[in-house]
Amino acid sequence: MVSTYNLLCPVVFGAGSLEKLGEKIQEFKGKKVFCIYDQGVKMAGIAKKVTNVLEKNNIPFDVFEDVKPDPADTIIDDIAKEARESGADIVVGIGGGSSLDAAKSVAGLLTNPGRISEYYMEDGKGFPTPTAPMILIPTAAGTGSEVTIMAVVTDTASGVKKTIINHASVAVVDPELTLTVPPHVTAATGMDALSHAIESYTCGNGATNPLSDVLALEATKLITANLEKAYVNGSDLEARSNLCLGSNFAGIAFSAVGVHFGHAAAHEIGAKFHIPHGVLCALMLPEVIEFSADVLPERVRNIAGAMGLSISEGASDTEVGHMVAEYLRDYMKKIQVRSLSQCGISREEAIDCAEGAVKHNWFIMLTPKPCDVETMKELIAKAYDNYQ
Repeated sequence: MVSTYNLLCPVVFGAGSLEKLGEKIQEFKGKKVFCIYDQGVKMAGIAKKVTNVLEKNNIPFDVFEDVKPDPADTIIDDIAKEARESGADIVVGIGGGSSLDAAKSVAGLLTNPGRISEYYMEDGKGFPTPTAPMILIPTAAGTGSEVTIMAVVTDTASGVKKTIINHASVAVVDPELTLTVPPHVTAATGMDALSHAIESYTCGNGATNPLSDVLALEATKLITANLEKAYVNGSDLEARSNLCLGSNFAGIAFSAVGVHFGHAAAHEIGAKFHIPHGVLCALMLPEVIEFSADVLPERVRNIAGAMGLSISEGASDTEVGHMVAEYLRDYMKKIQVRSLSQCGISREEAIDCAEGAVKHNWFIMLTPKPCDVETMKELIAKAYDNYQ
C-alpha cells in the first residue's frame, strides 16, 4: 500500500517550554500578538503566565478572554473583528479545544475577508490566502488541537458543528500548564485523546499510514498508563507529561488519518445536549472496539497490547474485542466518566441523534465497515445500555 504522511508544524515540548514562546514569536517578525483564551484559563492564572513571557520579551499584545465552549460562528466573527481592529498579525491560542479552534479560525480571518461561515470545509471551501502565523498552547491533555489541521465551529444557522481547515505554525506543549486541571476535566480530556488514538488506528478505506499507526499505539500506551494517575494526583508532573505527549501523538495521528463513528455520534449528541465532547467520545469508544474486532482483528489485538492486556492464545476476535471494551468501561468507571443516562439524556433522545451523526459528519466514510443510520442507532443504543 502506498502512503503519504507528513508533520504539519514543529512542537516545542516539555516542562518549562513556555519560556520559549517569546523566541518563537520573534521568529515571525510580526508587529503585534492577539491572545485568545477563556475565563477558566484566566482564573487559573495560566493566561498571566503567557502574557508575562510576552511582556518580558517586549512583545505588544491584545487579548480576548471569553471564548465559550463549542464556539459559534458569530462569536468567532466577533473575536476576528477585535483582532483586526487591534492591528495584530500573530495569533496565540491558549487553552482547550474551544480556544485553540477559535484561534485557528481567527488566524484565517486576519488575512481573509468576511465571516467564518464562508470558509467551511463541508461547503468545499477554505482560506484562499495564507493565514496569519499562529502559536497554539494547550492547557489540557485532550484535543491535540495544537497539531491538527481542523477547527470545529458551531454554525448557528443550522445548529450543526462545521469544520475549518487550518493548522498552527508552532505548538508549545508545556505539561506544567496542566497541573491545575481538575479531575473531571482531566478524565474527559484524557479520554478524548484516547479516542483520537484508537479511532485513527481503526479507520477504514485505506486511511491509515505507518506514521499514524506508530503514534496512535504509543499514544494509547501513554494515556492508559497515566490518565488514572493524573486523575488521582493532578500534581504528578511525570503523569501529566506523559498524558500531554500521548495527546500530542494522538493529535498528529488523527490529523493525518481521521476519526470515525465515535466522533460522529459525539458531535451530534454534543451539539444537541451540550455535554463535554470527551465524555461522549469516551462512551462510544468501547463500541468502536467491538465494532472493529471482526474486520480489524490484528489492530484490536495491538490496541490490547498497548494497554498492557494479556490475551490468551486461543481467544477469538470477538472475545478480544469484548475484553478490550470491558477494560475501557472499567477504566472509565475508575475515573468517574458519567453515563449517557447520568448526563440526563434518555435512551430515545440519544438514539434520535443517529441520523444527524451520519449525515452531518463527512468522516463517517472512514468507519472500518459500513455505518448507515440504522447501524448508528444500534451503536448508540449499545453505548447507552452497556455503560451505566
